[in-house]
Amino acid sequence: MTSLPYLQLYTSDYLADTAHLTTEEHGAYLLLIMNYWQRGKPLDNTDNRLAHVARLSDDRWKAVEAVLSQFFQIDGQTWVHSRIERDLAAVREKSDRASYAGKRSAVQRSLNERSTFVQRSFNQEEEEEDEKEDNKNTLDHKFDLFWTAYPRHTAKGAARKAFAIALKKTTAEKLIAAAECFKNDPNREEAFTAHASTWLNQERWLDDPLPQKQAPASFRGLITTPTLVPPQFTSEDVPKGSPMPESIRKLFGVSQTTL
Repeated sequence: MTSLPYLQLYTSDYLADTAHLTTEEHGAYLLLIMNYWQRGKPLDNTDNRLAHVARLSDDRWKAVEAVLSQFFQIDGQTWVHSRIERDLAAVREKSDRASYAGKRSAVQRSLNERSTFVQRSFNQEEEEEDEKEDNKNTLDHKFDLFWTAYPRHTAKGAARKAFAIALKKTTAEKLIAAAECFKNDPNREEAFTAHASTWLNQERWLDDPLPQKQAPASFRGLITTPTLVPPQFTSEDVPKGSPMPESIRKLFGVSQTTL
C-alpha cells in the first residue's frame, strides 16, 4: 500500500482531546500513533511492547498506560485507533484507485482501443474525486477556525453539520468573524451562551450586538436616627419648697426635710 508521507494530525481535535495529558503522556501518545500510521495496522501490546514504542521504561509505561488506553479500542493485546483507521482506509481507497487507473492505462496503450475522449473522461473522474477530497479538507480547516473562534465548545459533531448547512447561506469568513465578535462582546453572558449548533441553525450571525448589561443598583447607606438621650436631673434641679411626690423623692434619694 502506498501511504501518505505524513501523519494527518488534526490539531484542534488533538488539543481538545488531550488537554488533560502531561508532557510525558503527550510524547508517548504521539509516538504510539506515529508507529500506528507508519505500520498501517493496529498496535500489539503483547509483553508490554508498546513501552518500547513509547520509549518508556516498564515502570513509567505502567504509570501512563491507563490514561493512554482511553484513546484506543482494546481487544486483548491489540490497540485500535478509530480515527487513524479511517484515515488509513481513505489512503487505501485512493491507492486502489491509482492502481486501477494505471492498469487501465496500460490496457489502453497495449490494445489501442480507447479513444481520447474516454481517456479524458476517466481523468476527469479522477480530478473530480481529488477535488471532492480537497473540498472536504478545506471544509474541515474552515470549521476548525470557526470552532476556535466560538466561545462555547460543546457538541462539536452537531456544530460541524450545522456549519456545513450554514455555508449554503453565507461564507465561512463571515461566520468566523461573527463568532469572534460574539466571543468578545462584553455584554455576553457565559451562562446564556448557546451551543454553536444552535447559534448556526438560528442564523444568529445576523443578530445585532447584544444589549448593554443593566448597571447594578447603587449602594444606599443605612439611614439611622440618632438615639435621644433623656436629660439627667438631680435634686438641685427641683425648685425649693415645691412639693415632691414620694416616688420622685426616692428616685433622687432625698428626704422631705431637705426640701
